[in-house]
Amino acid sequence: MRSRGLVVAIAVVLAVLAAVGVIVYTNQVRRAVTEEETVAVVVSNQDIPANTNLDPLIAQGVFDFVRVPEDALVAGAITDPEDLQGQTTIAPIFAREQIPVSRLSSGAGNVSLVGVTEGHIGLTIDLEAPRGGGGIVQRGDSVAIFATFKRGTPVTKEGLATLLSRQQIQRFFSQLVGTSAGQNLAAADAFVMPFDVTTVLVPTVKVLNIQNPPVDEQGRSAGGSIQMTLDLLPEDARNLVFSAETATIWVGLLAPQDAEEGLPVEGQVGIDYDNLVGVVKR
Repeated sequence: MRSRGLVVAIAVVLAVLAAVGVIVYTNQVRRAVTEEETVAVVVSNQDIPANTNLDPLIAQGVFDFVRVPEDALVAGAITDPEDLQGQTTIAPIFAREQIPVSRLSSGAGNVSLVGVTEGHIGLTIDLEAPRGGGGIVQRGDSVAIFATFKRGTPVTKEGLATLLSRQQIQRFFSQLVGTSAGQNLAAADAFVMPFDVTTVLVPTVKVLNIQNPPVDEQGRSAGGSIQMTLDLLPEDARNLVFSAETATIWVGLLAPQDAEEGLPVEGQVGIDYDNLVGVVKR
């Protein structure tokens, strides 16, 4: 009986060892297959904003490895933590996502701090809350920019053409007939605006980043200023800088379907000319 019990015990031990062997072998095969078909990439365990020095985060152990399928590997993905040494982010890095070198200060990619389009300029303006959208404009939205030039603002003939449509310029000239400004207009390249002018300075532009005022528990804006970074063409950026110094700027939120072209709104000189000289047929 004792020998039979010993045989049974040995058989059980051998069965357990065999099962363990099968499990170990299966895991080794699975691991080998996984390693052959995937790549280990460096990821962050937390969101990292743009303009962040990565050296302190490396020291804190923020970075880790994950394996991704080879066909899902991002171009330029970081695979060695040493490649992060001495680097600064030029675009946000989100937790557990692959980190392409184009988001680092040493990268040669086209990704910028907030996504400025090639050939454009990221320009930030500061507006009072109502003139900046009152908190409804968000990052990624498209807006139209309006500018009101007060009476007395110096303007050139060439500049007038950028502010007003041809029909509005004709109305403008007709209102100057018999005035000192009208008499000097033909002889001068620049003159002082005799009327207030409100115009669409930029028909449409994408909002790259925005800092809206805080809201209370009911979601109402607490007021204050709004800082808005816009993806502007160089000419539009120049006009906006000039207008911000000499005019009053307003921003209007565009519907998604109007984001590409903007709305065809013309500048308005002084009072409503449609009431004075009739509606211009377009």
